[in-house]
Amino acid sequence: MSVFVEIFTWLLVDTILGFLFYSTGCVVLKVVTFGQFKNDIKDSASFKVSKAKTVNLICLLGACFYVALITLMAYLSH
Repeated sequence: MSVFVEIFTWLLVDTILGFLFYSTGCVVLKVVTFGQFKNDIKDSASFKVSKAKTVNLICLLGACFYVALITLMAYLSH
């Protein structure tokens, strides 16, 4: 039983973090391109459906943004 709970928990965490990283990546791209970037995924359900190569790259950009933000905060606090 605990294996199923653990699998469900990690799937939920993966979905939430993936959508958070994707949303952040879209916002970063919109800011960098001055609003020229158009995204067609508006909610979490359509995010799950389209796990394409571009979605993964946008998620990577969002994750890199958070890593850079944490690194900057650690550098400034030292």
